Amino acid sequence: MTLRPALPLLLTTLAVALIAMFLAAGALQKVEAAIAAAVFVFVIVTAAIRTNAPVWRRAPDVGEITARDAMIATTRLVMLSFLWCGLAFFAIYLGTSIRWQHGWEYGSAMVLVAGAYAYYLSRLKDPHDDWSKPQAIERMVRFMTYQAFAIAGGLIWLISSGKLATLRGDWAANQLFLAGGFAVMCLSAIIVKTNSTLAERHAAN
Repeated sequence: MTLRPALPLLLTTLAVALIAMFLAAGALQKVEAAIAAAVFVFVIVTAAIRTNAPVWRRAPDVGEITARDAMIATTRLVMLSFLWCGLAFFAIYLGTSIRWQHGWEYGSAMVLVAGAYAYYLSRLKDPHDDWSKPQAIERMVRFMTYQAFAIAGGLIWLISSGKLATLRGDWAANQLFLAGGFAVMCLSAIIVKTNSTLAERHAAN
C-alpha cells in the first residue's frame, strides 16, 4: 500500500509547517501559528485519505491489500502526527520567549507516544510476528476506535472551555492540542473505515 504523497515529500511539507509555526509563535503571531498548525492537519489527513481512497473505491491498480498493509500505512501517519506535535512543543517552549511550565512535559509525552507507535510498526512489518496476526490487528482497530472517541471528547472540552482564547503562555499548546488531536482522531477513523471495508470485501468473497 503506497503512501501518497511519497514519504520524502510528506516529511518536507511537515517540516515547513513546523518551521512556520515555530517562527509565528516566536513572533507571538497567534493567527499565523494557527494557520501553520492547520496546514499540518490538512497535509497529514489528506495524505491518509489519498492513501486509503483506492481501497475504499476498490481501484483496479492497487492489487491485493491486506488489513496489515493498510494498518502499516496509516499508523505511520499517526506516528508522524505525534512526533510533529512533540517537536513543535519542544521548538516553541524551549526555543522561543513563550513560557509554560508543562511545555517540555507534553512534548516528551508526545515523542514517547510516537516512539511507541514506531515500535508497533516495527513489529507489524514482520508478517510472522504475533502482532501481525488478524486477531491482533482487530484489537488495534478497536483501540483506534476508542482513541478517536476519547480525543473527540477532549476536543469538545477544549473548545467549550474557552482555552483557545487564553492570554497565557499555553495558547500555543492549546493550538497543538487542537491540531494534533483532530489529526489523530481523523487518522484513527480512517483506519477503522479501511479495516471495515476490507473485512466486508473479504466476507463477500
